[in-house]
Amino acid sequence: MKIDCHVHVSAVAAAQHGYASKRMRRSLAFLYLIRKLGLHRIDEPFARDAAYVDHIAELVAGSELDRAVLLALDQVYDPSGQALENRTHLYVANDYVRDQVARYPEVFFYGASVHPYRADAAEELHRVAEQGAVLVKLLPNSQGFDPADPRLEGYYRTCADLGMPLLMHAGFEHTLPPIDQRFGDPLRLERALGAGVTTIVAHCGGAGLMHRRETFAGFVSLAKRYTNLWGDTAAMSNFWRVKYLWYLLDPQLCERKIGDRLEEPLKRLLHGSDFPIPITAWSFRGKIGKGDLVEALKHKKNTLQLDIELKRRAGLGDDILTRAAKTLRLPPGR
Repeated sequence: MKIDCHVHVSAVAAAQHGYASKRMRRSLAFLYLIRKLGLHRIDEPFARDAAYVDHIAELVAGSELDRAVLLALDQVYDPSGQALENRTHLYVANDYVRDQVARYPEVFFYGASVHPYRADAAEELHRVAEQGAVLVKLLPNSQGFDPADPRLEGYYRTCADLGMPLLMHAGFEHTLPPIDQRFGDPLRLERALGAGVTTIVAHCGGAGLMHRRETFAGFVSLAKRYTNLWGDTAAMSNFWRVKYLWYLLDPQLCERKIGDRLEEPLKRLLHGSDFPIPITAWSFRGKIGKGDLVEALKHKKNTLQLDIELKRRAGLGDDILTRAAKTLRLPPGR
């Protein structure tokens, strides 16, 4: 089964299913994506949210993927368990994602999000597990918590007991306004790994462009020591993170750039697109053959397939597409 483990859901309608802050809705990135996807033509917020999910379903069905994991995103909470709406820039409720997956059960898997500081975090983890969540997505930089916080021990034990993988953003966050970029250091994930949690490091923990401090080495270091750590290839078809694709494909280049290397790094990867983050096919020029680039661009109308084609022609094997089926908490019989 070929799975994209990293696909984002939008929630612009201010309702129980989530919301986007005024700052987020006015950001250049958000406005660009709304227009690129044609959603600017839909005025009614609930209809816009539904159309966005319909669009993703069409892309999955038109690609070689069997499923995509739709990701919820919990609100920001403080350590006392209080939800902080004024610091939350994008909220996509678990039940909303669950309901969208129910609309397209042959296309999507359910990716939940449970903030570790929630007073009912353990109960919510059990609830989403019973509902069929295949993973829990967290974005520490923008959700405002330190993954290394000792208070998260119980949270991690619950995840481990449930066999619930965590898809953890690592590196710098560029789309949602961050609360603390230090929380994206991959080395802060060691507490979760030590508790036995299957941990998928989004973007393999790379910092991205234009940062004085590189974080990719932290992912490499952890991958050497923990067999329950994986990396996903989310946004590696975008110029901002494509350099990590070359590091993964060439351990010698990786060692020259960051001073460390991971033997057989491709065996630690899962496929993720990070949709709707744009693909910049031009960033593959000079790295793959001109003919390969032309062939890949034949799929430019389906960005999920284009993402696969570019990464495949760069050198990633199809086992990366299927590995999530053995890593996620899939429903029985899948």
